[in-house]
Amino acid sequence: MSEEKEQSSYEEIDEMDDVQSEIAKRVEEEEEIREREDKLDRDMFVQEEKEEEEEEEMIQQRVEEEKEEVSKVATKKKEATAKIPEDKKDEKKKKEERVVYAHFDVDLWRTKLHREEWGIRLDAQRAQKDRQWTRDMDMIGEIKKDGETYGLLGQREKLWKAKDPLERRFVMKMFSPGGYWRGSIERLQGESFANSHATKEPCPAYVCIFKHTRNLYRIKRLAHFPRFQGEVFGFSFLDENDIFQTFMIDDKRLTFGSDWMIKDIHNKVIAKIDGKFMNLGGRFKIDIFDEKLAIDKTFFNMLILFSATLRFHKDIKKNIKKALKELRISDAKVKLDDSETNLYLNPRKLSI
Repeated sequence: MSEEKEQSSYEEIDEMDDVQSEIAKRVEEEEEIREREDKLDRDMFVQEEKEEEEEEEMIQQRVEEEKEEVSKVATKKKEATAKIPEDKKDEKKKKEERVVYAHFDVDLWRTKLHREEWGIRLDAQRAQKDRQWTRDMDMIGEIKKDGETYGLLGQREKLWKAKDPLERRFVMKMFSPGGYWRGSIERLQGESFANSHATKEPCPAYVCIFKHTRNLYRIKRLAHFPRFQGEVFGFSFLDENDIFQTFMIDDKRLTFGSDWMIKDIHNKVIAKIDGKFMNLGGRFKIDIFDEKLAIDKTFFNMLILFSATLRFHKDIKKNIKKALKELRISDAKVKLDDSETNLYLNPRKLSI
């Protein structure tokens, strides 16, 4: 029995040795595999570093080549400009500078503390001079042409301060220094509501009426796409010789104040309205760059009256929004003023 036990113990020892040897072999194999993987990783890392260095060298070469090309172009431009004579340079500068043929200053006062506004008796005298000066008129500004007084601006204050947004109207009139009426600009309620309803944004429409001509001149705010480009107005113009022209009043964005460029059908800037920044009343400079239009009193009077509306532009748009909202949520009806309904009459029927 003892011999059998010894043999079995020897056999178990042999089996343990075999297992240990197999484990040792597997460990060695795994170590070899790990060493190979580490080598591969090192080789891959070295290759990636080389590729990155090569890419950086290529980028630096390209940058240097671009710099060389830019320097070549710059030297060519310098040589070309050096060859141009000074006379041609002066001609180019003159072309870039616009010639101002007429200049106007529109000053809308912040308060009523002006000598032109003092006294009830003065209002009565103005009403006697001209029927266009009504009892609710309020003198709000002065116009100067080339530094000299050209006229005065008055507003129908009672109509503008009406509480009902459907009855609130904007009427601005221009008078000579002697107190005689020259022209008016009125906001057309009906047309403003129709245009704003169609474009889904407040689009006021104005009509200009002048003493010296029977023609009516309309100025309308149009929808501008894309909208971030600002606002744009359009108006048609018929001069004294019955020659028709069309103009655009374009809002100049990204500027301080209220600046507008007047352009013709060829997109040429023929006039400019420059609004003073941080002026609580409203001060606007008008420059006309077209020689013929600078002496056309209908044209520059239209620009004067339009610039006078810019002080009230935001409030006018708010009024249109409120009025349209009230019309949508209620059964209210729009009853236009008689002075506005007359502007919608058929002129051909009246002439028969």
